[in-house]
Amino acid sequence: MGNVKLVLFDIAGTTAKDDGLVVKAFQSAMLKNGFSEQSSKYIEGTNYVNATMGQRKIDVFTHIFDGDLAAAQQAHEDFNSAYIEFINMGHLSEFEGVSRLFRGLATKNIGIGLTTGFPRKILDSILSQLNWKDLVDVSVASDQVEHGRPAPDMIFRSITLFNTLYDKDVSVTEVVVVGDTDSDMKAGVAAKVQKIVGVTSGAMTDYVLKEAGASLVLPYATDLLSIIN
Repeated sequence: MGNVKLVLFDIAGTTAKDDGLVVKAFQSAMLKNGFSEQSSKYIEGTNYVNATMGQRKIDVFTHIFDGDLAAAQQAHEDFNSAYIEFINMGHLSEFEGVSRLFRGLATKNIGIGLTTGFPRKILDSILSQLNWKDLVDVSVASDQVEHGRPAPDMIFRSITLFNTLYDKDVSVTEVVVVGDTDSDMKAGVAAKVQKIVGVTSGAMTDYVLKEAGASLVLPYATDLLSIIN
């Protein structure tokens, strides 16, 4: 894997240990907005959350609430509050060695970016809590682009930001995308990046990631350092 100028990482399940926090926050939001724990809608909603890991959260809520945008928006706000509370309580942590990975890539003159299905307010909380602000060159949240994953919008915006901020001329053929969901892989395929790396540390299996377009699957994102450039 050579001539890489920028690596774009997902967060939950890829660089940060989520341990079910996304699902718990979704369930909390559903319960606050009219669902009962034993109802078929609650169970179906939970299953849909698991199936769409990596996608923009407001899009997931819009589906769960059958297109009712007002209800979806309220539930999304409750989700944000619940997840930020989990972060502030210290329930989210980086996978062992991720900060070291970021520093190692920097020594190879490789840019580091984060993309996420979370909105910006959650992304900022994560960057602060995990002390990543000084380690990451660019970060893009799903509410900063027109389309969330599996669309490639966050990838393209990350490249544009990186080039603008650091006076670079990186193209998609010099970019690697790393994630733990099929949505991450599909976004990489759509963007036509150099390599699409799946990791099995999060939501989905080796088979699912390869079917979605992964060109390489690793156990952890930290395994990337020894094989890049």
